[in-house]
Amino acid sequence: MSRTKTPGITLPSAQPVTRKNQKRQAVFRRLGLLAVVCALSFLTAHLIMLDTQRLPFEDMRLKTDLGGMVIAALFPLLVLAGFAGRRHWWGLILGLVACGSAVLAGLLPL
Repeated sequence: MSRTKTPGITLPSAQPVTRKNQKRQAVFRRLGLLAVVCALSFLTAHLIMLDTQRLPFEDMRLKTDLGGMVIAALFPLLVLAGFAGRRHWWGLILGLVACGSAVLAGLLPL
C-alpha cells in the first residue's frame, strides 16, 4: 500500500512545483529590492546634486562639476551597498539613512 493519501500523486512530483514557486518568489523579491534600492540611490544622488548648488562658490560650473564628481563616485556604491545588504534589510536601511541625511543636509541652513 502506498504512503500517499491520494493514489497517483507521489511526493517527489509535488516538490519541484513548490521549489519552482519558491525560486520565482525569491527572484521577484530580489528584483523588487533592486528597483527600490536603485530608486532610492537616484533620489539620494539628486538631493546631493541640489545640495552642492548651495555651496558658497561663485562659479556655478564649479558647483555642478563638484556635484557630478560626488554623484559619480557615490551612486554605484549606494546601489551595491543597498543590494548587497539583503540580510535583515540592512541595505535598504542604509539607503534610507543616506537619503534621509541628504534631505536633512538640504534643510539645514548653510
